[in-house]
Amino acid sequence: MTVLIAAPIMSAHARPDTAQNRNEGVRVPRELVHRADASDVLITHFQQLSGPGAGADGTFRTSVQWPRAHALFSPVADGRENPMLIAETIRQAGTAVAHLAYDAPTDLHFLMWDLRYAVPAEVLRSGRSLAPTSAVVRALDVRRRGRRLASFHIQADLYRDDVLVGHGGASATLVTDAAYRRLRPARPAAARVPLPDPVPPVLVGRTGARDVLLAASGTPGSWLLRADLGHPVIFDGQSDHMPGRGLLEAMRQAAQLATGYDHVVVPSVDAEFCRYVELDRPCLVTAEVRAPLPDGSLPTWVTLTQDDEVAAVGVLLVRPSGAAS
Repeated sequence: MTVLIAAPIMSAHARPDTAQNRNEGVRVPRELVHRADASDVLITHFQQLSGPGAGADGTFRTSVQWPRAHALFSPVADGRENPMLIAETIRQAGTAVAHLAYDAPTDLHFLMWDLRYAVPAEVLRSGRSLAPTSAVVRALDVRRRGRRLASFHIQADLYRDDVLVGHGGASATLVTDAAYRRLRPARPAAARVPLPDPVPPVLVGRTGARDVLLAASGTPGSWLLRADLGHPVIFDGQSDHMPGRGLLEAMRQAAQLATGYDHVVVPSVDAEFCRYVELDRPCLVTAEVRAPLPDGSLPTWVTLTQDDEVAAVGVLLVRPSGAAS
């Protein structure tokens, strides 16, 4: 794994043909971004720019609208938007593209293998808003099983008007409900791990215990993952394993604990998801801080281990919130 991610599709100075400049396109309902709560929908409209033809790669535009205060990825201490929302925007853009451009049925299950994003250094230095208004999304390595979409990779550039404020990508495999049930046989609720006491919320940048995803493990630099099935944003109707957005926030919280900062901003994440994180067995979260980069960011390696196997790993660049570049 590398801290660097793929270069953006467009130049940071090129003005994209944004949805604000042309017809906004097709409205995206919450079902197509896999959210139960309409207020959590970040992708609002969709347009096809090129392709996809007969299952080929394609380029698309989406309109983006972030809430002023997201229920999970809340603003950082200096009042700016949380860059972790870029990850969720990329995920939602990917599902919208799959359904609207490649006719993926809504009953397919998306298995995400990796996700990464970065905020350009000049945007961090400028202090301007990180909230995008549009995204240019490219679908790559599109593969089908018969007529059905089977897997794809996306690259996305997020713009606030004509300024590139973030970019990243993700890869996913799509499986039918029957195949998913074979992969994920039902487990009794009684088998789930009891919810341990959280670490103090203030230590991980949260105000309430419900949003804390880590508990003490008794080992320095390691914590137990907490999976509160009643959390309305993390689980949002899905409860047979820990969702990716929960894993990313757990990584962020572990990175904050490892760096010791009172408040953090994470302008870059490169994460891989190797296997499901089950709810009926403990999962250990470890974090290791590496040597600082020239700009002061601390690369932090976070690993989630379950049954002595790596379930997910991420490299996060961590900075104290509000720090000068």
